[in-house]
Amino acid sequence: MKSCTITFLPDRQTIRVHPGATLLEASSQAGLALYSPCHGTGICRKCRVILEPSGSEVLACQYKIYEDLTVRIPPESRGGISQILERGIEGKTTADSRIQKHFFPEIPASASRFLEQLVSFFHSPVVIHPDAFLPDSWAAFPNGATAVLTVEEEHRCLLCLEPGDTTACFYGAAADIGTTTVVLYLIDLKNGQILQTLSAANPQIQYGDDVISRIVYAQTPEGLQRLGRCLIERLNEMIFCLCRKQQISPETIYEITAVGNTTMNHLLLGYPVESLGKSPYRPYSLSSCDQPAAKAGLHIHPAGRLYTVENIAGFVGSDTVAAALAAGMDTLKSISLLVDIGTNGEIVLGNQNRLLAASCAAGPALEGARILYGSRAENGAIQRVFLSEGDIVLDVIGPDEPRSICGSGLIDAAAVLLQAGILEPCGAFASFSKLRDKLTPALFERLTQFENQPAFVLAWKNGTCEPAVLLTQKDIREVQLAKGAIFAGIAVLLRKMDIKLEEIQTLFLAGAFGNYIQKTSAIQIGLLPSIPPDKIELIGNAAGAGAQMILLDRQCRQRASRLAQKIEYVELARRPDFQDIYSDSMRFEERR
Repeated sequence: MKSCTITFLPDRQTIRVHPGATLLEASSQAGLALYSPCHGTGICRKCRVILEPSGSEVLACQYKIYEDLTVRIPPESRGGISQILERGIEGKTTADSRIQKHFFPEIPASASRFLEQLVSFFHSPVVIHPDAFLPDSWAAFPNGATAVLTVEEEHRCLLCLEPGDTTACFYGAAADIGTTTVVLYLIDLKNGQILQTLSAANPQIQYGDDVISRIVYAQTPEGLQRLGRCLIERLNEMIFCLCRKQQISPETIYEITAVGNTTMNHLLLGYPVESLGKSPYRPYSLSSCDQPAAKAGLHIHPAGRLYTVENIAGFVGSDTVAAALAAGMDTLKSISLLVDIGTNGEIVLGNQNRLLAASCAAGPALEGARILYGSRAENGAIQRVFLSEGDIVLDVIGPDEPRSICGSGLIDAAAVLLQAGILEPCGAFASFSKLRDKLTPALFERLTQFENQPAFVLAWKNGTCEPAVLLTQKDIREVQLAKGAIFAGIAVLLRKMDIKLEEIQTLFLAGAFGNYIQKTSAIQIGLLPSIPPDKIELIGNAAGAGAQMILLDRQCRQRASRLAQKIEYVELARRPDFQDIYSDSMRFEERR
């Protein structure tokens, strides 16, 4: 069978594929992730590419290849993200990592004698680590050597021995592996300083935009292996890029700590995920994992370690543990609420005496998927919507004209339409005939129809009366489903703990989406409870901050372990009152 040659621009990636393959399949084989949240059905129309030199625009998931092609991938169709939240709350830590380095000017000629020297130096037991990376000959250290050890509860383990004094080169990395994004931090283990930060799309998104679709894809050994391999490859790319920026070698990284939801944890470690996709949604493992990084395929020091934090339940993972750690919820006497809004929203409620957690299937709408003109927070995306002088005003990411709307813009838009009376509290568009005398001409002109359903024009194409970005009735329903799930989870935890809303002293809003939304808009539509805005604390990428704390401080690692054991998981679907609360929570109104 004759193969076809496909060249992707501007990457200049060229591959050969069999006739009949789709451009989406070809891009995946070329290592170029396209955004296809509908899993290749052609419904979302997000994977548009351009055929050169004709300039014809086609859907990559639908276009079948039967000849050599040159294809240009526009930025908005890529799996990458231009605006990913990297920074979070600054957790209090000391540079006291589990892995330590010590230089010894003189080295005995045998392992047993060196162990005796180490015992004498540390005044505590020292053993050789089961995964130790030690020299064949102990006579090769004329200039002394640096011992790399792990510090356990009651002893130390010798991990490797390096010629000369290498104590100046001592780095670690912390990873926050989200369903949509991956953030990696390069950290100096000597002083705890964050040296470099890098964020990228999780390449698994080409196989599904939520955890359920990836669990389905991973039902076969090949699918499970493919999901794990593409994530490891992305992490290795990021490690190499960070080290190049810092002008160090990846082999000077001695440990990576990783947090993520339970599905991401399992896919990283190659654990089976079938049980996560069916009731009672039990994970293969909730335990932490400490293993050689090389076993996972990560390219750092040959003796380097990969440490993953404990999970709480099937849909509440180690990222929630890390976020609660960074927020210090286990130390607070007052009641606090942690809300991390994403494809899979997580909620933690309580204080140092008791903590409850729940997972909310908010879906990917608030990250731009399943929205007609939805996108992630990228150039050209509407991120703020305001009412001003009888019309709406938009804030758009980057220098481009508006061409899409991201999650924060969706929340603003819903709040603005509700405020103007265009949306009813039930989420339906009000009758256009009734709105004619209530709206300004500029606002009324924005009312239109899309597929026989009411819609609202958020942006016009430059210099024309043609809509550039629409908000449809279906889009509003998707927002209602997402925000209803989040608030219903909050309401159930409040009820289970027998706590009134006014008892919440601090609401920690975590994650990229939470960091960019307007508090007032989120409260107005009932996404967040109606509490004084000054009680809402934006803590950014708290999961990433917690991962750093766990890397840098042994005490924080132990605290995280205790937190995972302490947090009680509440299965929302098993609550007899959940459906009623959820249905009520979909209404657009403040929740007091």
